[in-house]
Amino acid sequence: MSYSDRRLEVTEAAWRVIIREGLDRASMRAIAQELGSSTGVVTHYFRDKDELTLFALERVFENLFEDMKTCAEGRQGIDRLEQMIFAALPFETKGIPGWQVWIAFLGYAIGREKLIEEHQKRYDLLRQILCQELAELQAAKLIRGDLDLTLEANALIAIVDGIGTGVVINPEQFPSDQQKYLVQRHIKTLLATP
Repeated sequence: MSYSDRRLEVTEAAWRVIIREGLDRASMRAIAQELGSSTGVVTHYFRDKDELTLFALERVFENLFEDMKTCAEGRQGIDRLEQMIFAALPFETKGIPGWQVWIAFLGYAIGREKLIEEHQKRYDLLRQILCQELAELQAAKLIRGDLDLTLEANALIAIVDGIGTGVVINPEQFPSDQQKYLVQRHIKTLLATP
């Protein structure tokens, strides 16, 4: 098994511990036990918990960006934007673990400036992607020309964050059709009048 494959294996063990016990109890020892190895094996791949947490967060974002790209392929206009947003939402139960890791990271990052900076970088990248999509829609006159695209990208991110957090806390309150409705309702406010 390659070094990078083994790091991913350690990360997946970390995810399982974080989801089951919370990030505060996801010690290097607990992760090693989940992996069925010694703490030395885990520290061989990650110096400390912060480094491992950051790597786990990076995997969450890589998966998100890959899903957004896949959902956008071959689509155009408003449908493309909707599908990209839908890719970030936990419509199915299998999407919830990524959100659990994300929310756990947010709590853990408070008071840790380096982790907050890393978190901000990822939000900045997501905002850039959405601003680019919105700019293309605006150029095609599919959304209003008077929109502040950064503000609208932030609004879409806030909607996704709110829904994702809601699903983690109370999944029955946010079935997939309601998640879609909330996104589509907001996007309708952006549309250009014919």
